[in-house]
Amino acid sequence: MKMWIKSSLVLAVLCLVLAGCGTPEPQTIHISVAASLKDVMDDVKPLYEKEHDNIKLEFDFAGSGQVRERVENGAPIDGVVLASAADADTLLKKKLISEKQEIASNTLVAVMPKKSVPTGDIKTELAKARVIAIGDPASVPAGKYAAEFLTKEQLMSGVESRLVKASDVRQVLAYVESGNADIGFVYQTDAMISKKVQTAYKMSNASHSPIGYYVATVKDSDVADEASKFMDYMEGTQAQKILKKYGFGAAN
Repeated sequence: MKMWIKSSLVLAVLCLVLAGCGTPEPQTIHISVAASLKDVMDDVKPLYEKEHDNIKLEFDFAGSGQVRERVENGAPIDGVVLASAADADTLLKKKLISEKQEIASNTLVAVMPKKSVPTGDIKTELAKARVIAIGDPASVPAGKYAAEFLTKEQLMSGVESRLVKASDVRQVLAYVESGNADIGFVYQTDAMISKKVQTAYKMSNASHSPIGYYVATVKDSDVADEASKFMDYMEGTQAQKILKKYGFGAAN
């Protein structure tokens, strides 16, 4: 009987030891992403985690300027996906990120509520609009591109007092969807996901800086190697298919 009890105790201890040596917890990688890529990342996440069962992806979404500021302020971020070459270059100059890789492009458009009837001329449309929504040019790339367009077309002085500046491009979309803005400047990809707005006008690429999306690893990340692998994945076939699905163009 004593032998049986001793054997049972040994077996129980062995089971506990084996349980403690089970499958390790997945490594978490935190990526800060331009808000216009939310739907893409929602699709990418389960696919990547399925192919890399040792990795758990965490995303936060904001305007690219806000993402840049978070990195500059030392937030616990392992990688970035930016919709602005300028923000990426700022982080590069400060040696906070690895060399940037361009993964996609986009088109700037003006959207209006579905029930609105566009006049066919954006200058006329902007002249009669009560409220015009754009991303804050200081931190939102889509807002910067919109401001460049308005300045180049000599429209800024006439609309400036009627601009409402949003914290990211999805907030611009929400303003137009709710009717709080008559017209708003967003990316083509944002317009595609909304059933409450219509793309009224497309801006010529010549009217603003090139629109590109850039990935990079934060240099002081504890999981820089794994974050870098994810950035490479965003250039690969599967991620590019998802980007194309949501209307993003190839890298410039």
